[in-house]
Amino acid sequence: MEWEMLGVVLVGFFSLQAILFRLPFPVPGISKGEIRDSRLDQIRGLAMIGIVLIHIHSYFAFFHPNEPNITHWTLFLSNLSRFSVPVFIFGSSLYLKKKDDYWKSKVFSLFLPYLAASIAGYFIKYDSKTILDFIFKLSVGQVFAPYYFVPLLFQFYIIFYLIPERLLSGINLRILTVVCVTLNFLSNVNLLNPFLPDWYHSISVFNYCAFFAFGLLIKDRKIIPSVSKNSSVYLLILFTFGIGLVVLAALSFSGVEVKNHHLFYPVFGFLILNRILPVSDSYSFNKALSFIGRNSLFIFLLHPFVIHSMHKFDPLSFGGPVLGYMITLILNVGIPCTIASVTTARKERLSNR
Repeated sequence: MEWEMLGVVLVGFFSLQAILFRLPFPVPGISKGEIRDSRLDQIRGLAMIGIVLIHIHSYFAFFHPNEPNITHWTLFLSNLSRFSVPVFIFGSSLYLKKKDDYWKSKVFSLFLPYLAASIAGYFIKYDSKTILDFIFKLSVGQVFAPYYFVPLLFQFYIIFYLIPERLLSGINLRILTVVCVTLNFLSNVNLLNPFLPDWYHSISVFNYCAFFAFGLLIKDRKIIPSVSKNSSVYLLILFTFGIGLVVLAALSFSGVEVKNHHLFYPVFGFLILNRILPVSDSYSFNKALSFIGRNSLFIFLLHPFVIHSMHKFDPLSFGGPVLGYMITLILNVGIPCTIASVTTARKERLSNR
């Protein structure tokens, strides 16, 4: 609770500097409701790498729980990546539309790949297997730890589909956003969890409903992307980023693991990344981020297999903590990206026949 309250204090402090920041921030992807720039893909790419970093910390902590000189650094990188899941929730709501093939696209693009990965993962990971146990783990995303995101996201798909159109624009949407932010805050300070079953806590929509509402709100406002040239904005960004690093470092080296769904860090993380990333992905680094962002589903579903297999080996056996960390990251991002690239190329060849 104290960290969420700290966030409230910090957001009040930074709100005083709104003129320098020129709020509202330009956001990626909304121009006359149709045009999408590459910044969201780049941010999603960074977020996907961040999700991998979170799991790499667990991998290092598994082998070296009593070596804080190693795990405090991996925890710092993990905490630094805690904006990742909210970014995907936000990005999903930003582009949701109630089309005729709404559920068809969700089933074929997300559920079926998730089902296939869950079946394979269940047979690989668990010795004792039953149909009921598999159905439960599939439903709540417990085959692999990261898979909780799919049941979570499908709940938001259902909610969006059921929300009346009159609540998705204007003053009604603003009221809905305030309600969602309030519920998210209450969930973060553990006032809602006592009323929810234990198995639901990890996939609770109350943990992320504010980020979903933010995406709907920005989509309704149809903000045109632009990049400010005001140097004071970038100085303030550096100042804000520096304070954030100091706070996260202090928490990490005290052994505190930050939640994925604190309200204010993900919001500021997204705004800062959106401000500093270029609109186009003309540079190799930005192209790589965009590619990872566009193929994040491959990484999300496949990297748990990679890191699960790597639990047979101590990460330090790959050349020490730094080299072991880099190799683990490269394998967990690179292998799924290679599979994504090969799969995409084959689809293109088949479609051109």
